[in-house]
Amino acid sequence: MKKTYLLAGLFAVCLGLWMGSGLLGGSTIVEESSIAERNLDSLSQAGTDMTRVRTVTKTASYKTRTVRITGKTSHKREVMVQSQLDGLIETRPVERGDFVEAGDLLCQISTEDRQARLVEARAQVEQSELLYRSNEKLSKQGLLSDARLSESRAQLKLAEANLLRRQLESDRLKLIAPFSGFVETVHAEVGQFVTPGMACATLVELNPLLVRGDLSESKVRGVEVGRAATISVDGFEPLAGRVSFVSHVAKMGTKTFEIEIQVNNDSYLLSSGLSADIEISLDQMLAHRVSPGLLILNDQGRPGLRSVVQDRVVFNPIEIIGEDEIGIWVAGLPNEVELITVGQHAVSDGERVLSVSEASLSRPINEQG
Repeated sequence: MKKTYLLAGLFAVCLGLWMGSGLLGGSTIVEESSIAERNLDSLSQAGTDMTRVRTVTKTASYKTRTVRITGKTSHKREVMVQSQLDGLIETRPVERGDFVEAGDLLCQISTEDRQARLVEARAQVEQSELLYRSNEKLSKQGLLSDARLSESRAQLKLAEANLLRRQLESDRLKLIAPFSGFVETVHAEVGQFVTPGMACATLVELNPLLVRGDLSESKVRGVEVGRAATISVDGFEPLAGRVSFVSHVAKMGTKTFEIEIQVNNDSYLLSSGLSADIEISLDQMLAHRVSPGLLILNDQGRPGLRSVVQDRVVFNPIEIIGEDEIGIWVAGLPNEVELITVGQHAVSDGERVLSVSEASLSRPINEQG
């Protein structure tokens, strides 16, 4: 019996030594999360009188500063083509929505009586010219007074002026498109009598296309004519354009400045009145890409980021200069900065803290050097 107890005790001792030796694989495998916990615990014990924050070191890179606003597409020109004469509309070869080239006929006013007037005016010029030439010969022979010669010269000038007027009238009987575009509205019908000032049709020019928007006081700085811009409209590929106008006078009430971007629309895919996103490229500057969740506001309401400099918290005012699918780009930080990523809301400016690098949380404390 004693021998049995002795063997059992010996087996228990061996089992304990075997487990303690680490031959059981589970006791030697350290999970990454437990490493991070032990690291934080070790660092906390090293500085229990300071708040612990997590940090990451960021280095600046060059980034083009951009301004983003929303706007609307707009036609460049809209013109109501009007008659300068009275008469009957003889033909109107266009309909609403038609595309016309510059110089295309929109409306034709009847030419019946005006053609006769034109022929009569040409005949008067010929007759007056013959009379003047004849009187000129007589004057040289001393058979006609200078007064009579001057009178015939004046009659010729009047006849030539009348012919020119009739020719202009003839040209104005055709109402033509002043530019390429679309017929937005038709105002006159065939057989309708029009008078000077009455419209035939309204045209809109969609190429180039304008995109209009408003810039706030904080965004207008650096935006000038000629700056490159990208226009995005839902359902269409982004379009490249350039700033063609920047207002120098703020709008009453909104205190914003109107701008216009001109884009090529030679395929006429875009219409006027569409909502658009405008991104204007400005100058290049050193910037950092960060998560927008790291932003805080100081007592004055200015956005910024907290960093650690020589174990103390520093508030860094920043300017957001762009964004992408990963985060936002900010300017105003030192080229290399140790940003607080966890705990920035729990500390105050100038406070001494214990910073824990995010990189150090992924390996045991005794391996960090």
